[in-house]
Amino acid sequence: MNNQEKTLAQLKKASKLSRLAFRKYGPKSYKRGMGSLLKYLSEHDGATQSDLTVALGCDRGALKDVVLKAKRFGYVTMEKSEEAHTYVVSLTDEGKEVAEKRNEANAEAAEKILEGLTADEQAELDRLTEKLILSLKEQGIDGKKKGHKAHRKGSCKGHHHHRRH
Repeated sequence: MNNQEKTLAQLKKASKLSRLAFRKYGPKSYKRGMGSLLKYLSEHDGATQSDLTVALGCDRGALKDVVLKAKRFGYVTMEKSEEAHTYVVSLTDEGKEVAEKRNEANAEAAEKILEGLTADEQAELDRLTEKLILSLKEQGIDGKKKGHKAHRKGSCKGHHHHRRH
């Protein structure tokens, strides 16, 4: 194994362990479904369904399922928009509280994961990973999904909820 392969193997291992640590320390269900809805609304409250379908990466039907679930929990309200066939989703006070707790847990998890690095080392890591990302993008590798998995319908972020019909 040459030096480049060793470096990439280390990067891959660090990435995997970071994801596992985030799963251990971070908020549950933050990247998809109701968790991603609350996160987005905590930053963009009063979003329309079209904003949400783009931001969460799901179709209208799947979005409505997620929004209705959040509404049942008392986290959001749905109101008709001035536009036809459109609704606006807003956080309730309880939804804001849950979103804030998740944001705090997210920040604490990130802090715990990176506690072994000094502020200067974190800045250097940021600089190096950004440089790597830009280099890969210049090579035409953009991280956008293509193919079968990218075209799945029915749920946010491409995850299926299998139902019997």
